[in-house]
Amino acid sequence: MYGNSRMMLLMLLVLLSPLVFLSGTALADKVVLENGDALTGTVVKLEGGKLTLKTDYAGPVEIEAAKVKSIVTDQPVEVHTTTGEVLKGKLKVVEPGKLAVEPSPDRAATDVDLQKVAAINPPPQGVWTGSITVGGNLQSGNTDRTGLSVGAGAERRTAKDRFTLGFLFNYTEEEDEITARNTYGLAKYDYFFTKKLYGYLALELLNDQFQDIKLRTIVGPGMGYQIWDDPVKSLAFEAGASYFSDNLRRGEDDDYWAARLGLNFRYTFFKFLVFTDRLVYYPSLEKFSNYTLRNEAALTTPLGAKWSLKLANIFQYDNEPAPGIGKTDMQYLLGLQYSF
Repeated sequence: MYGNSRMMLLMLLVLLSPLVFLSGTALADKVVLENGDALTGTVVKLEGGKLTLKTDYAGPVEIEAAKVKSIVTDQPVEVHTTTGEVLKGKLKVVEPGKLAVEPSPDRAATDVDLQKVAAINPPPQGVWTGSITVGGNLQSGNTDRTGLSVGAGAERRTAKDRFTLGFLFNYTEEEDEITARNTYGLAKYDYFFTKKLYGYLALELLNDQFQDIKLRTIVGPGMGYQIWDDPVKSLAFEAGASYFSDNLRRGEDDDYWAARLGLNFRYTFFKFLVFTDRLVYYPSLEKFSNYTLRNEAALTTPLGAKWSLKLANIFQYDNEPAPGIGKTDMQYLLGLQYSF
């Protein structure tokens, strides 16, 4: 009796296993290409002519939107058309080259030409994103050294403009004597005339005890060109003019107009290592031999749950510093970063 029951249970499991398998695979989205290839996974987004499909077998896959023949989704998505209309619902195929968005309480089912789809699940507009980084070191024994660094950055992006904020505080004490103390702040506004060309207004503030800088103020407008801007890479060049003012602790205060040349770069290597670099160069318009430079480079790798490990290098160069101050100043910072 027990053997028969066990045999019936085993046969039932064998019969049901294909149904379980089919039900699991049916929950995947499906993308069919013009050449007939079919890919399954989860449709993440369609933006900038690229469809991102998250798969279990190859991670996120980017597909040229022009090569997509049809899309079917198991969960509702947000479809933005080229006419500005926003439709929410599951996607089905009515015929090649068209999407059917399921009906909702306020509208009937809607057919949309794939060529008229501007985006699917685009990133939210007008939402602040950023990170907070905290690092430090403590050493005792033959050398007593204490250090603390706190950094933060935030960005708010819409289709037309972008706000950027930055902050960095660094403090080091060795043998009860302060060896480094500086504070840096950045506020920048970009307005996009086209998808790539933008105008900006930037403000930078710096206080550095060991560079004899009580307050350095740099403010001015300019133009920028965004060559890349996607989840993997970003590259922009900027050029403009800035009013440069140095309020020094001991030296003679100075102010002048300078040109501003900038570079902003980001690239993701191996899907888990992000390299960023921000370079600004300020040659004086009154005396070209007088110039300053600031370069911020960083490597970031995720640890999970919005936490990352960040290693940063900040290089500053002043060709005509205050008397008794070196031209070069360099900092290395290692800390934990939390993204929001």
